[in-house]
Amino acid sequence: MRRAVLLFWPLLFAASVCAEKSVYDASGADGVRYRISRASDAWEIRVTGAGVDGPDQRLFAAAGARGKSGSPLLPPDLSSGAVWLPFPADLVLVSGASQPGGGTVLYRWKQTQWGAAEKADGVSVAREPAQLVMRIPFSLIGGDASFDLSVFLKDMAADAGRGRFYGSLDPADGAGSGERVVRHHLAVESAKSGVRFRTGGRTDPASPKVRIYQLLPRLFGNTNETRKPNGKLEENGTGKFADINAAALDGLKAMGFTHLWLTGVMQQATATDYTAIGEPADDADLLKGLAGSPYAVKDWFDVCPDYAVDPAKRLEEFKALVGRAHDRGLKVLVDFVPNHVARSYASTVKPELSFGAKDDRGKFFSPGNNFYYLTADSHAEGPGAPLRLPTVDGDGRATSPTVLAAGGGDGLFDGEKDHGRVTGNNVVSWSPGPDTWYETAKLNYGYNFRAAEKDARAYPHGSRPDIAVPDTWEKMDAVVAYWQGLGVDGFRADMAHMVPPEFWSWLISRARERNPQVYFVAEAYNDDEAKVASGDSQAAKATGGNVLLELLKSGFDAVYDDPSYDTLKNVYLGKATANDLDSAARRPFLFDNSLRYAENHDEVRLASPSQWGGLGPRVGMPVSALLFGMSRGPVMVYHGQEVGEQAADSEGFGKDDARTTIYDYWSMPEFTKWVNGGKFDGGKLSAEQHSLRDFYRRLLAAVDAPAFRDGGFYPLNPDNLDNPGFGRVDGGKSGEWLYAYLRHDSASGQRMLVVVNLNPGKALRDVRIRFPKTAMRFLGWDALAGSEKAGVVAQDRLGEVPGETAELVSTPAEMENPGLLIKELQPLTAAYYELSAPAASH
Repeated sequence: MRRAVLLFWPLLFAASVCAEKSVYDASGADGVRYRISRASDAWEIRVTGAGVDGPDQRLFAAAGARGKSGSPLLPPDLSSGAVWLPFPADLVLVSGASQPGGGTVLYRWKQTQWGAAEKADGVSVAREPAQLVMRIPFSLIGGDASFDLSVFLKDMAADAGRGRFYGSLDPADGAGSGERVVRHHLAVESAKSGVRFRTGGRTDPASPKVRIYQLLPRLFGNTNETRKPNGKLEENGTGKFADINAAALDGLKAMGFTHLWLTGVMQQATATDYTAIGEPADDADLLKGLAGSPYAVKDWFDVCPDYAVDPAKRLEEFKALVGRAHDRGLKVLVDFVPNHVARSYASTVKPELSFGAKDDRGKFFSPGNNFYYLTADSHAEGPGAPLRLPTVDGDGRATSPTVLAAGGGDGLFDGEKDHGRVTGNNVVSWSPGPDTWYETAKLNYGYNFRAAEKDARAYPHGSRPDIAVPDTWEKMDAVVAYWQGLGVDGFRADMAHMVPPEFWSWLISRARERNPQVYFVAEAYNDDEAKVASGDSQAAKATGGNVLLELLKSGFDAVYDDPSYDTLKNVYLGKATANDLDSAARRPFLFDNSLRYAENHDEVRLASPSQWGGLGPRVGMPVSALLFGMSRGPVMVYHGQEVGEQAADSEGFGKDDARTTIYDYWSMPEFTKWVNGGKFDGGKLSAEQHSLRDFYRRLLAAVDAPAFRDGGFYPLNPDNLDNPGFGRVDGGKSGEWLYAYLRHDSASGQRMLVVVNLNPGKALRDVRIRFPKTAMRFLGWDALAGSEKAGVVAQDRLGEVPGETAELVSTPAEMENPGLLIKELQPLTAAYYELSAPAASH
């Protein structure tokens, strides 16, 4: 992440590097020009345009020195509304601020929050006719330095004193009031030889869209066709790191993926005995599945021996896989599970970094402890020691399928017979139930989740940066550093909302000191009662306690988009319509930085006969096309999705729950047809499966176009709710099954219209999509609005609509009313129409 922001758009990206090295000069919205230059002893920001010199105009300059911590959220009070930047700034200058004398003030990032306003010594601001000039001495921002910069104007007298943006450089950001998101900034490289300016953002405008492929090595390469429920490794087999060979990686690269998420790589508690290499089997009472849960990590510094041809050389084989991926330009993500570990956790690789050895077990919570303990002051449920696990009934008979398959089992764990620890999902009980995360123990990050909020934090936060960093933080940073040292490019953080946001800010900034490009994506849910809010009371004014925004503020590149996924699933349960996607739409900064998916290991399979209306794999096509095109954020496909894996088996602990098991030794029947004995050529796939896989390939290529990679979003359903031609079925509502939206990239001028028919059996005929003036303005076609002459062509780039419907011709007047005509949209199809108008100017 870059460390500074400039609220503007450099010449609409026409020239991301200024020809004159020491000067950046670009036009913005509302006829305003921005000129950034380096003088002999200061940086000069010159803003020119009608009205910019008004007494109520405030010039904001936010900067970030790369390699330092900061925040992408400006102090809410200083700008009369939340302003989100595309990088963590550590310095903000505001001209003419409300203080005695009205001079320029500065705000510095103080490790955990913004400090109070200070006088900006040495900074000068001159108001000249139609000009505003700020000079920033090198003592504040070095003359020979790399930093990021964002500049914008606000008229503080507008909107009843709440202020509004005026003359933003990036026309896509536009003028307006309320919460604002700055999408691009100026990255400055300054040295004695000259200055280089280029456009940057949270996602690099010049880089491919992040497209993630999630795979479990245990399942990916396993082609065993004689699986049996609760089968042992020698019976059901397992995939290996070596199975993810050159052919497999070439196939995934050709599909369009940029990142591989290797799920469940770390050594987990398991029933498989590796005593020969010093890793004996775990007590079956601690296990969910004979293979074990990937989220019950037993050693953070080791990998699962199952995945190695030679278990004694498992780390070498993992590093070889990372090397093969990197050779093909693929980046590697692994799981990071910060909230809990296996109850049997004991690192053999780095035993000095194991947890709990120095804990005070007599206290439920202590800042120095790694765990939470079941003590008298914890008011734990149950009779007291020993810890009783839900694997046997009151008569000692096994109830866990894992215990039944492994043999033995008494519901006890030797490690917790004289004491007990809180279960991973915050269950304070001596007898955690079968639906809890009973196989795990919760880690302590200095947050007492049972205390009143004002007393809960014993870690650096808000106005208390002086509190010592907890031991658990240090150990988990060592974990991340270790995997970075093995070549890993990023992390998918499990249940990231269950640990303090301040930990993430501290950890991610340290990880980026080691590798500035390290990628972090958070699995997080704002509606989870176990979420931990930030202790930054300033930020809470802007985030409203939304933990997803808190995590993005803390440095995550993206967070899970569970609301959109749930809404689409509810469409097929009869509980929602396509229109409800707009109700589920989240705040702008969150919308643009969400990971979108139609499957992952926690969710049901699209092709499952019992899910998604029993429609089979085709339902994944419109659902994925709709989700993947919505924003700049990353997208993800779960292995097997692309060939219609059904998960229609009872695998063991995983049961027949429409999910591919993550607990058992198993394989995927449909996916093995693509694996084809290790050839990874799809030799056994049906024609329908080849077609499905080709659809995902085309979709992944389509969403890498500029409008999707770096453009803005405009929903059309709200403008068409009273439009009878907007996909009404059998007298139903407009937009019940039809969803449409626009994407527009100002830099390239690309404009896209996405139209999706979610209906499982009805073609939508003579569809009319109205484009009001606000939509034409979004497209940059104000001058064309109402024209009956300018020809607009819409051509499908996804290749899903046939014949004459693949290319549409209209006029702006017709688009406004009665609407752009699409003669037919077949059931469960999507179209990505590229819009062009020869008479229009980009």
